[in-house]
Amino acid sequence: MKNKIIYLAVMCAYTTVALAQSDVDALRYSNTPALGTTARSIGLVGAVGALGADPSVVQSNPAGLAQYKTNIFDFSLGTNTQKNQSSYLDGLKKNSSTFNPELSAVNLIFTERKIKRGNPTTTGWVNVNFQLGYNRSASFNRNMSFKGVSNNSYTDYVASFVEGLDYSALESNQEQQNQGYYYFENMFWYTYLIDSSSNKNYVPTYDKALGGIGQRGQIVSQGGMNEFNIAYAANYEHKLYLGVAINLSNVNYSEKNTFSETDNALTGNNWNSFEFSRNLQTSGYGVGGRLGIIFRPNANLRFGGTLHTPTKLILTDNYSDALSVQYDEGGSEELKTMEKKFSYSVVTPTKYGLQGAYLFGKKGFISEEIESIDYSLMNLSSDATLFEDVNDNIATKYSNTTNLKIGAEYVLNSFRLRTGFATIGNPLSSGSEYSRRIISGGFGIQEKRWALDVGMSKDIVSDVYVPYTIPGITPQGVSNSLMGTRLMVTVTSKF
Repeated sequence: MKNKIIYLAVMCAYTTVALAQSDVDALRYSNTPALGTTARSIGLVGAVGALGADPSVVQSNPAGLAQYKTNIFDFSLGTNTQKNQSSYLDGLKKNSSTFNPELSAVNLIFTERKIKRGNPTTTGWVNVNFQLGYNRSASFNRNMSFKGVSNNSYTDYVASFVEGLDYSALESNQEQQNQGYYYFENMFWYTYLIDSSSNKNYVPTYDKALGGIGQRGQIVSQGGMNEFNIAYAANYEHKLYLGVAINLSNVNYSEKNTFSETDNALTGNNWNSFEFSRNLQTSGYGVGGRLGIIFRPNANLRFGGTLHTPTKLILTDNYSDALSVQYDEGGSEELKTMEKKFSYSVVTPTKYGLQGAYLFGKKGFISEEIESIDYSLMNLSSDATLFEDVNDNIATKYSNTTNLKIGAEYVLNSFRLRTGFATIGNPLSSGSEYSRRIISGGFGIQEKRWALDVGMSKDIVSDVYVPYTIPGITPQGVSNSLMGTRLMVTVTSKF
């Protein structure tokens, strides 16, 4: 299995060094709130569950698909921009950004209406709808960089990590030197970044009395999760709507984590600087389901409820580490670990949702959604490895939380004006280092045979990343402020 530094790819809160597949892997693929895959739903910050008649409801409440009365084809194109500002140690701020075009959704919805004597019937099951679709469910694109001067070193962490090991476990043979080291700690030992003070006790080789260590880091993550949806919905007398969806997920995630240090210039006869990089590629697939119901007591009110089953993801990690060291006397070393592969599964928690909407006739509406997710129920498993300790950590580290989404639309003839606000709950059972708020807006033109919608959302996130931890020392965190902007256009054909 691998050792890796985990990055807040899902903007998850307070993260530190994690060993092997960890709780952060589970959280990355579980903390994926449905914030819209069409321009209309993005403008309403995803609060469309009770409203229906939007293809993106397959990610929140599939019963809403039954409110379509015609066949629909739509596609959504957009961009996703992330701007991250980081502050580390001495308060120096570093800015970094990413920009990615996106194909957010392609959906085809077929409607079969019950006809009696040439007219649509109003009793019994008046129509059934079937959807085939592709919808993006998460984006992992982010770029974070930081630098500062520390009174300790990453080599302190490595020395504490190998504490208790016999030094023979750190020695390298000719095979490792030629083909790649087994583990990252073997490289730190070989390059004399750590040394033994006695058998099974280790120390870093820099001189702590001669001043601070210059540190610099960058973490670039890319990829996302996509869903291929098959959904069925039925309409009973325009009062009760039922829906079910099967979701086939595709996962693609990559991360490059680079951390470097420069020793104090007063220190001699050891290392001058090093750069340590960790590379991870994750791919996989999964399956899950959603059930939904909407009740329409009158023309103005709609109430909905949803159950999202756990999704089981089958994942494969490919990973490796590299270490480059420059010595005071001018020499250098370039080392790497062997390329490794590990397969495992992640089970995401069940999600429950309630939705409501009030329609002001043909003038517009207000909609609201609340979701409940118990992240302590996330689970990792593998045929080759027991994850009992990881799953026990998940059960205590995470808790139940709620997401709240509110949207509104104003209608003027064929023109629509939209806005929304959402707050995403902190999945951690303790700590307040994480916050996430989304504001959105958009407009659209709805005609009899076609529609054009434009939506934009601003994702405002605060979180903390910890490069490493040393026993008995307060962790040094990187404070991040992230501003994400999604811009989307959806074209809809009604036939």
